[in-house]
Amino acid sequence: MLSVNSVSKSYNLKTILQQVSFGLNPGERVGLVGPNGCGKTTLLKTVMGELPSLKGVVRLGANVRVGYMDQEQTGLEPNLDALETIQDAGIANETSARSYLSLFLFKGDDVFTKVHDMSYGERARLMLARLVAQGCNLLLLDEPVNHLDISSRSRFEEALLQFKGTLLAVIHDRYFIRQVATEIWELKDGKIEVREGL
Repeated sequence: MLSVNSVSKSYNLKTILQQVSFGLNPGERVGLVGPNGCGKTTLLKTVMGELPSLKGVVRLGANVRVGYMDQEQTGLEPNLDALETIQDAGIANETSARSYLSLFLFKGDDVFTKVHDMSYGERARLMLARLVAQGCNLLLLDEPVNHLDISSRSRFEEALLQFKGTLLAVIHDRYFIRQVATEIWELKDGKIEVREGL
């Protein structure tokens, strides 16, 4: 799905990423951990192509479509409701769109809630639903549960478990990692280390 080979990145002469290399295989769900400021978001944005690397190569597999969810939950149109958002993403038929939204826990009149009236948790689930509806099979999530209360986190995890693709999520929440991730990687001193145990 994704191959990162010897990628390096610096800011103001400080090395953030140092010869980072890893591969992601179909169906893997990785929790990426590490202290604040160590370069986790930088790594995701480099994989997305939003930031250039100083060295190294990022390659996506054939037929891989990447979806990115940032910490600020940007990208949703505030004046659309959940149903309109999913129809805009490619599921035009209302019955199909409502059925699809139910997988992400939008049921009944929930589908008519405008984005600007949604909670952080509802917006997170809608962003996830939109990315999957757009055909994304590799999700890069940057602190997706940062602003969510316990109930909202649980509902987001439940929705995320519906996704059958590959996942790389920057996350600090240990419960979320245990529920969602198949392995943990730690970004430390500019390099990736695989951690034992969830």
